[in-house]
Parts: sequence; C-alpha cells; structure tokens
Amino acid sequence: MSERLTRKEIKQDIREDEFRGYLLQVFDTIAERPKIIAGTVVGILVLVLALTGLFAFLDSRKEQANNDLAEAMKIIAAPVVDADAEAPEDAELTFGDEDARRAKAKGAFEDLRGKVGANIAGDVASLYLADIAIEEGDKEGARAIWTAFLDQNSDHILALSVRLNLIQLERDSGRAQELADELQQQLNSAVKKLPEDVILFELARTLDVLDQKDAALEAYQRILDDHPKSPYTAKARQMTTSAS
Repeated sequence: MSERLTRKEIKQDIREDEFRGYLLQVFDTIAERPKIIAGTVVGILVLVLALTGLFAFLDSRKEQANNDLAEAMKIIAAPVVDADAEAPEDAELTFGDEDARRAKAKGAFEDLRGKVGANIAGDVASLYLADIAIEEGDKEGARAIWTAFLDQNSDHILALSVRLNLIQLERDSGRAQELADELQQQLNSAVKKLPEDVILFELARTLDVLDQKDAALEAYQRILDDHPKSPYTAKARQMTTSAS
C-alpha cells in the first residue's frame, strides 16, 4: 500500500496544525486574563482539545463548524491595542477596547452554536458564551448555559469543569450554606457526580467561607488521609498545618 499522502490528507493536516496554533494562542491569552471564573472552563478546555484531538474533520458541515470555531477563537484571543499604540507584528486582528472584542466574539460564538452540524464545536461555543456572560456580570445567563450543558452532556469530558464553575458561582452568589449542604449530600451518596477528593476540597472551601473552620479542617484532613495522591493534597496540607 502506498504511503504517499493524498492532497486531501495534506490539506487536512495543514488545517489541523493551524487549528492547534489557534488553540495555543488562546491558551496564552487566557493565562494573562486571571479574572475568568473558577480557574476557567476555557483554560481547561483548550488543554483538553489540544491533547485529545476531539475535533475530527468528519464531514463538510463539521469541518465548517470547526473552521468557524477557530475563527471565533481568534477573535476572543485578539489583542486590545490603544489607538496611539502599535499593534503586534503577528496580529491578524486587533480591537480598540475589551468591549468591542467581547461583542464581536459573542456574535461569532452565538452564530456557531445555532448552526446545524456544529456538534462538539457548538458545545465549545456555548461554554465560551458562558464565560463571556460572567465577564458581563450576567451570572444567571452563565448558570443557564452551564446547567443546559450538563443536562445534555452529563458524561462529557468537560462536565467536571462545568460543575466546578457552577459550584464557584453558587459560592459567589451568597448560597454557601445551601452549597455546603448539597456537597455533604454528594459526599454521603453512593453515586457521586464528582470525584470524592474534589467534593471534599470544594466542601472545605465552602465551609471556610461560612467561617466553620473546624469542619473545613476535617474535610482537608480527610483529603490527606483518604486521597494522598490527590492534586489537592498540597493545599490541604497547607491549610491543616497553618491551623496547628
């Protein structure tokens, strides 16, 4: 069998390389914008997409959706440049202010989400729109998007990140006690929506907000005792040590 690539395969490789480049650009931009909620769905999203290659060019509609997503991501990653400042040499697109960039990106993601055949790209677009809603102060709009996403994609690879965003949103919205009760119920349930160490960590953080320090320390200590390899062990150890 010939090992020569067809013209179609070569073009597909080029598109995939370009798309990965867009992803890296977006990740760099996100790293410089720490205000996005809960460690940001979008930051995790970019890593997941880059590492797992979820965007397969399976048919023309999906390919167009992927291309549209790449263009929308270029918009959200474009630099904001003052009128009297010089734009970066490698910048294909610039905006005069943050609001203009956000509005342009929002329109692009909304168009993509409504397209037939968008599938995964449409899911990604909806998560960007939730992030934009948070930036605009529309917490209820973000909540609606994240909730709808989980209703339709409870086992999605990004479901964990969305659930963490909803937890942070509840905590920031003054519902810490209700959230603590819900997390405690999840902890005691045989079927958990989140890994146990994640539940314990979010419960501890929520109890800290409620000034229930002893209960929070118990949750942190349980991470150390029951989940010594958890990524939260360093923080849990820091919290328990500082309280000693």
